[in-house]
Amino acid sequence: MTNPALVAAAALNVVMALSMATVLAVPVMAPAISAATGLPASALGAYSFLMWSAATLVSAVVGGPIARLGPLRVVVVSLLLCAAGLAAGATGSTAGLIVAPALIGAGCAIETPASSEILARLAAPAQRTFIFSLKQTGVQIGGVLAGVAFPAALAGLGWRGAMAALAALLVAYALALETLGRRIAPHAPPPRPPGLSPGRLAFVLRNRVLRDLATASFVFHAMQACMNVFLVAYLVGEHGYSLAAAGVLLAAAQFGGFLGRLGFGLAVGPRLGALRLLVGIGFGMSAAAAAVALAAGFAPPLALGLLCFLFGLTAAGWNGVFLAEVAREAPPGEIARVTGGVMISAYAGLILGPVAFSAVAAAAATLAAGYLLLAGATLGGALVLRRAGHDPPRAL
Repeated sequence: MTNPALVAAAALNVVMALSMATVLAVPVMAPAISAATGLPASALGAYSFLMWSAATLVSAVVGGPIARLGPLRVVVVSLLLCAAGLAAGATGSTAGLIVAPALIGAGCAIETPASSEILARLAAPAQRTFIFSLKQTGVQIGGVLAGVAFPAALAGLGWRGAMAALAALLVAYALALETLGRRIAPHAPPPRPPGLSPGRLAFVLRNRVLRDLATASFVFHAMQACMNVFLVAYLVGEHGYSLAAAGVLLAAAQFGGFLGRLGFGLAVGPRLGALRLLVGIGFGMSAAAAAVALAAGFAPPLALGLLCFLFGLTAAGWNGVFLAEVAREAPPGEIARVTGGVMISAYAGLILGPVAFSAVAAAAATLAAGYLLLAGATLGGALVLRRAGHDPPRAL
């Protein structure tokens, strides 16, 4: 008999992949967009700021819509919001390119809590971490899809046509999810426990483990964002790598993240709790970032490729374990609200991490300084989680 949790994870993995491709559409095609519109490449910073600011705001209120519409319907809405953002961008107007990141950020923000609600209700506790991690590998799949498909589509469709084509694909998959609803949509939600607020950040701040997870996710997300955003520029601009060679090293990091999400999801069990694993990942993330920053100038390409793989393994491999632990800490019926509350901190890391990285790198005249800054920050995040990680592992 088909495992409904696996079916849901596979279906939501596609949602994650399409969402990630949407997020990367403008960054990947930025040179073509800049040439056509006259907007400078530096506008990508504003684009990212608008996207994740919108995501932060929407995360604070996502619990209500999920309670009213159901989590699967909210996932469908997330796809339609991303499609609307792409359609706005495909107009080619400055206004459309301003509206696009706000719609895409809102779509991404509501997807994560809604998906967590679905998977937490369907997955048995013993398999929950792996199920969450399997779903989260869609990030790496979407990154590869964007990196391959958008450059290939530019020649035939142009950047506007490529965005419109992805928008159509998102709408088509949203309709397909409606037909799959009976297989992956949970039953009616359990009653909410009395006395809980509508969620947002208040419950997170009152719960020590959730508070520590939110704190760590701020710096972990900052590191993940800066690995993706700055690694190629660091290797090309400061160490003379070709764009193609630097792209291969970034691909090695993405592959590491893919394997990390699956492997870490399988590693959690009675002998290794999720919090303790996250502490180890945080320490590894700090070490890998520092190693890449310090060794990129003299390490042989194969050795640097291994370091980039380890960087991606840790900096991009932790998300599924994190989301499963958030769901574990949330009371029944409150998973979406609590996840939304924790994700406020995560999106803040996506916004502020690259800003801090850029400021420190500019002051030190090297991007290596930014990675060393974040290595210290993620080490601090791991130490915050270490306190909770010393608690005895709970039964799965």
